[in-house]
Amino acid sequence: MIPGGYGGGGSASNLFDSSNLKYSGSGSGGGQTSVKFLINDLWHRVIVSGGGGGSDNGPENSDNGSGGAGSNLVAQGYWNAGTYTDQKVANSLSGFTFGSGEAAQENGSKNENGVTKSIGSGDRPGSGGGWFGGFAGHSGYAGSGGGSSWILTKDAVIPPGLIEARDEFYEYIDSQYYAFNESSDYYFDHAVHAAGVWDGNGKLIITQIDEMPNSCHVIAPIVFLSLFRMSLFVFITM
Repeated sequence: MIPGGYGGGGSASNLFDSSNLKYSGSGSGGGQTSVKFLINDLWHRVIVSGGGGGSDNGPENSDNGSGGAGSNLVAQGYWNAGTYTDQKVANSLSGFTFGSGEAAQENGSKNENGVTKSIGSGDRPGSGGGWFGGFAGHSGYAGSGGGSSWILTKDAVIPPGLIEARDEFYEYIDSQYYAFNESSDYYFDHAVHAAGVWDGNGKLIITQIDEMPNSCHVIAPIVFLSLFRMSLFVFITM
């Protein structure tokens, strides 16, 4: 299998082309970019930019199996044989699992909400990691979904109770409560989410500002923030 991107990108299953000694066919999922406070784990993330899903585009049709973009509260689904499907997408409350995208599986998803029956015997792409990871298409004719983005604000949708995290093959890791809430000192104000881009690598730049007026605004492709309680501006550029 071809590993996904750092940060929970799902691995892809590809065909090995013996004529040129390389793997070909489908792409792995992109990993998330995240900011964490206090502890380096999934339950202490305060800003998450989801990764895009892998694609499986055949030569007969340049867009028959594209993966979905990440970087929105509700991530994109994927294209299956040229038709877009949004029935299985990652959002603020659910997805493949908390944090990780889904790897290609021989017999379909182990998550009952995923694509539980696979199609084709060869190449299958992985999905993107995110706040919740996207679902894989599990087909030689389909892409995989992107991971959702998320930011801790006063009106953020936080999953209630214990939040279960599993790996890309749906093996159990741990369950914990989310570390913060709307009363925490770590929330952000005036955040606007936007979908990500198709190509290129993301970049996260954090700049600490000792003092700034309330009228100061910064525009970035992924997040628009005007005033942070902790005097931080976060720029996420793609």
